[in-house]
Amino acid sequence: MRRTRFTATLVAAAAVAGGLALTSPAHADPTPAGTFRKLVGVGSDTTQDVLNALAGDTVNKKSYADTAVKSASGAGIASYDAIEPGTGSTTSNITTRSGGPSFLRPNGSGKGRLALSESLTGDKYPDSSGVAIKNQIDFARSSSGPSTSGTTLTYIPFARDAVGVAVKGSALDTLTVDQLHDIYSGTLTKVNGQTVHPKIPQSGSGTRKFFLSAIGLTDATLSPDIPTVQENQADSAVEEDGALVPFSVGSWIAQNNDVAPDYSKQAAADGAHLAAVQLPGDTGATTPVITVNGKLSPVTAYYENATFGRDVYNVVPSRAIDPTSIFFDKDLYDVFVSSGSHTAALASDSAEKVIAGFGFVNEPYNGSISVAKHAKLGGLEESGIDASTPAKPGLKATLGSGSLKLSWTAPAATGLPLTDYRVTLTGSDGAVVAVKDLPAGTTSYTFTGLAVGSYTATVTGNNLNGTGAAAVWTGTVKFASTTKATTTTTAYGKTPKVSVTVTDSHGVTPTGKVTVKEGGTVLGTGTLDASGKATVALPNHLKVATHTLTVSYAGSGKLYTSSTTASLKIVKATPSVSTSAPTSISHTAQAKVTVKVSATGTTPTGTVRIYEGSRILATGTLSGGKVTITLPKLSRGTHTLHAFYTGSTTVNSKAGANFTIKST
Repeated sequence: MRRTRFTATLVAAAAVAGGLALTSPAHADPTPAGTFRKLVGVGSDTTQDVLNALAGDTVNKKSYADTAVKSASGAGIASYDAIEPGTGSTTSNITTRSGGPSFLRPNGSGKGRLALSESLTGDKYPDSSGVAIKNQIDFARSSSGPSTSGTTLTYIPFARDAVGVAVKGSALDTLTVDQLHDIYSGTLTKVNGQTVHPKIPQSGSGTRKFFLSAIGLTDATLSPDIPTVQENQADSAVEEDGALVPFSVGSWIAQNNDVAPDYSKQAAADGAHLAAVQLPGDTGATTPVITVNGKLSPVTAYYENATFGRDVYNVVPSRAIDPTSIFFDKDLYDVFVSSGSHTAALASDSAEKVIAGFGFVNEPYNGSISVAKHAKLGGLEESGIDASTPAKPGLKATLGSGSLKLSWTAPAATGLPLTDYRVTLTGSDGAVVAVKDLPAGTTSYTFTGLAVGSYTATVTGNNLNGTGAAAVWTGTVKFASTTKATTTTTAYGKTPKVSVTVTDSHGVTPTGKVTVKEGGTVLGTGTLDASGKATVALPNHLKVATHTLTVSYAGSGKLYTSSTTASLKIVKATPSVSTSAPTSISHTAQAKVTVKVSATGTTPTGTVRIYEGSRILATGTLSGGKVTITLPKLSRGTHTLHAFYTGSTTVNSKAGANFTIKST
């Protein structure tokens, strides 16, 4: 793909190859009448003829159907003239969509950008007395840059043009920037003895705006005595000696080479020509055009000059050429945008041959949307509109397993309604992980399939003025873990144990600690082994009851925390009762019986009774797990006795083995 500018020789050759003969203006809106195409453009008459040609229409009796520019899907351009074809009327209407409204034809760059702005907002064009034209226009032809700041509109460079000065009379063959300033401010009325008769293009003309800026003036400092004429029409503007008017050099070339409809050849035949201009910093004057093989051709030095050379643009809604936007228009993108490996259809070899044939110079940056490569950004060009963007939404984040759910509430209303939300996720290195544009009614979005790591998420509410303030969340996304725990019924005094297993669903081996609590009390901790398991020993003095335990996993660098509950039943300990007593005793003496009660992990307390049959002979209280009880005197004979431990809150009751004492 050739992306270098055409030389003057190639331009002239393209013009000659056209074989065009000048007649009355034979250009038109999309033909035949009633033809509608998807990509509708209006505005500047500087580029209208070349856009008509690129649309595949007939321009000056030459059909350009074979070189019509279309998108990958076949969508074509519909380019509507700045003034009515044939009649020259500036008050005629156009209809750009089947069944759409009829509205005033936008005349000039400013009016084209205004119409595009109001096609976006849905307001009436050209003012409150007009008609609503929502979605009736897709792009604006513009020979000048933005008039308002903002990001709503992208000015895509289409080609290189220059602004010259069409003059009549040899006294004006050479002009300086200072002379032009003084002429148009009204302080210089004669040049080389010739009275000057300056003219200026109509209000809203891109050429007018550019020219005044180039010579250091504005509409406010322009002499009010200078009459207004239709842009790029020398026949009606450069009639008398001393006449001069700013003129698109590309348009002058195209008209005089019989490529574009003629509004200037009669004036040229009567002596009108483009003056040579002493460019800032030069000692001599530079002419804008040269003649090659009988045809006019651009002078590159003049076109590339920073004062009088200019890019001409196709202006499109920024959101419509953003592939991540819900408003993305693939057809518009295909036709107008060069980005990365994607080349605009308007920057193809065949398109650039057509562009060169109309007196423009092709540049390597044609179709660029980068502000570093001649593209520009601008705001809506509708006066009195609220230029504010939305405040930040109220944002809440919910982490999931390799996922992030963002929920938000709408920002406060602004003058222009909310159009969409932009959700952006970036990684810890600042690289964009994902971008999602969502309709204005959306209140949440979930990013899934995320790797473990730190992320920053932003949510903006947007309107036609651009991107609103960002609500920001920063945090770490991990994978979910699952904690399971089991217990077994345990006697008081024995060590209860909780078996814990932690698992995940992403092949990550859980590591780290687990904690067992009852309420706010930590009962035990453990460290997971290589299989994600741990056994946590609890205190052996938990009260006899059913305990509800909370088992928590502390998480790791890759896994979230998790927890579960488990029931642990603690029952009374089972004691052992042993007795030590004499085997015989005098019936006049009192026997002493020593009883020991033991249980695993605890020292029983409480009462011990000595029974003979069902009769209690004596009682005693354990101390240190034993007690010595003195029996009453026993009658002569053999007595079968047993000790009985009555139990406690932590130990079950238990009868000891029978023992005998013989009383003599």
